[in-house]
This record gives sequence, C-alpha cells and structure tokens, in this order.
Amino acid sequence: MNIRAAKSIQAQRVATILVTCLAWTLSAGRPCTAVETVAFTLHGTHREVSGKILIEAADGGLLLEGPDRQIWVLQPADIERRTSNDEEFTYATRAEVEATVLRELPPGFKVHNTAHYMICYNTTRAYAQWCGALYERLYGAYFNFWRKRGLKLTEPDFLVSIVFRDGGSYATYGQPEVGDAVASVIGFYSPATNRIATQDLTGIEQVRQPGDRTGSLRHINAILSRPGAERTVATLIHEATHQLAFNSGLQVRYADNPLWLCEGLAIYFEAPDLSSNKGWRKIGAMHPLRLQTWRANQAARPADALLRLLTDDSQFRQVATAEQAYSEAWALCYYLINQRSDEFRNYLTTIGQKPVLSDDSPETRVQEFQQAFGGSWRDIDASWRRAADSWR
Repeated sequence: MNIRAAKSIQAQRVATILVTCLAWTLSAGRPCTAVETVAFTLHGTHREVSGKILIEAADGGLLLEGPDRQIWVLQPADIERRTSNDEEFTYATRAEVEATVLRELPPGFKVHNTAHYMICYNTTRAYAQWCGALYERLYGAYFNFWRKRGLKLTEPDFLVSIVFRDGGSYATYGQPEVGDAVASVIGFYSPATNRIATQDLTGIEQVRQPGDRTGSLRHINAILSRPGAERTVATLIHEATHQLAFNSGLQVRYADNPLWLCEGLAIYFEAPDLSSNKGWRKIGAMHPLRLQTWRANQAARPADALLRLLTDDSQFRQVATAEQAYSEAWALCYYLINQRSDEFRNYLTTIGQKPVLSDDSPETRVQEFQQAFGGSWRDIDASWRRAADSWR
C-alpha cells in the first residue's frame, strides 16, 4: 500500500465520525464561550476536560474543544457527567500545553521550542532542532505566500509536533487514530488532536545507511540530502501544511473541506527541491512526480474527471484510484493558483467560512466552484488542460 493511499484511511475514519454527527445542531441556551467541564471515557481511557462546546446533539452527544485545541467527538454513552459555569473560555498557554502533552506521552520526552512550534521528542535534540528549522521555514513561506496573494489569515500562537525516535513507538501512538495504516505512513496531521506525529526520518530504511551518525545537524542534513530522501522530507512539509491550513483560517477542522483542495494544496506546498541540501526550499515548484502521473493518465482520463474530483472524495481513499486523484488535485491547484489566483482567493474565502460539521451536497460543491471561477466545470476543465500543455 503506498503512502498516500494508506494515509487516506485516516481521512475515512474522520469522515465516518462526521456522518454520525450530521443530525447535530449548534448548542443553545448558554454562551458559546462558556466553560463546560465534561467527564467521559473514550477508548477505555477516562478523562475530564474543561472546554467549550462546538456542537451539541439533541441526544446529548457533544463536539468538545479543549483548551489545548484538541476536539473530542463524544457520543452520549461516552459521557459520565458534565457541568458548566459562566467563566469565559480561554486557550491554554504554551507552558500548560507542554505539560499536557508530556503527561500524555511515554516517559523520556523532551521539548524543543521555536518561535511558532513546540517540538516534543524522544530522539536526538539535533533532529528536533532540524524539524523546528524546517517547520519555521515553511511557516514564514506559507504566510508570505498568501499575503502576497491578498488573503488575510490569522497566525496561530504555536503549533505542536511530536517526533518519535523509531517506527515502533510512533506506530503505537498513531494506531488508535490511523489504524493499521500507520505502518505505511511516516507522519500524519490529526484534525482531532491538532498535532503532527512523525518518526525520526534519519532512521527509516529509505534513507539510512550503515555507519550513519545523527548527533549533529551536519550529519542529519547529510543523510536527508541523499537521493530518495526528498520524498520523506516532502511528507513532513505536506502534513505541516495541513496543520497550518487548519490553524490559520484557510480551512476549518471538521467542516466540509473538499479533499481535492486539502490534498492539492498540501502537495503544491510540499514539492521537493532537489537542488537544496535540505530537500525543500520554496513553495509551488513544479512537482515532477505528480506531473508525470497526471500526464500518464490523460489518455484514459474520463470526460467528467473534474466533476468527480469536485464531488467524490472516496477516490482519495481507494488504493486503485488514490494516486491519480492526488495528482489531479495537485494539477488543479497548480493551475488555479498560477493562472486564476484572484478567483482562487475568493473560493478559499468561501471554504474558510464553512461551519463545523457542514456536509455540502455534490450540487453545492459544483455550484460554489463554478461561481468562484466562472463558466461551467467543463469550460474550466478545458482551460486547465490547455494550460497544462506548457508545464515542464
């Protein structure tokens, strides 16, 4: 199973949760900023979280956001008791979140803080520093990219990333959320915890060689600049882009975010830079692997491929269609960003205003797309394919 197809299983699990919540309505009868303390047992673990209610169902089910920005999807049977008060809800400080995360992780984890990231790790400090530097380069480039295109975003206070020293401990952590597919992915962003989880890339089979040392940034850069390692670095950028999108106002967690947009943007940002000794340097470079896959399938591409991309997220979750779906998503985003940037900005604004647990019909998705870019989806598809003829 390839990495992209395996990662789509995580999205399917999230989608299953959303389907069970479609009948939920916005909570009423108290301020949405009031503090609600909920005691519950989920997956065999008892917790007590004081947070804010995002959604309350008629049957008592809850969508609860904690002060550390985790979102808990609670069915009535999960909830043991709940109390509320009139205190105003506030998010936890960096120090408070640090204490929470370290309490949840196995013993031995430390924290490396950067301007915008909290890196929790049990690998070498040098590797944690390498991750922090990579994320900070992306952070600055991300906000500069959208600022130049006239999109006003909100910068988060800080973001959390967890780095495990080996695949075994990483898999143990990720299995409850990603399932068995965690063995096939080297990292993932969780919409539930709002964190990135990954393993030390210098230890994975694709890049590791006998005698490698990772005690310094120089050694780490040497390992991750080898041929083939750029795809692993791109995966970190991909997941970190998801995290930024859901924490800057570009997209809303647990809203109806079309998968072609989520994944197309992440791939657009991840494009590896083979001339860089760090595997990645800038946003929006041509992605040779995705372009090759997309062009290889043009002869067999269905006439309604764009319509399917807009309305059918399931193709990203099926092994047989995932690779082409991801390439289609990248190619569409590449076209819209570079040649329809004003309309794309307006479309992103529409998506960024989606309410939590929204569930748009296929007709609504098509209507919003056509309204943003003008003309029918067939006309847009034809323009896109003509423009792609010159891509190199």
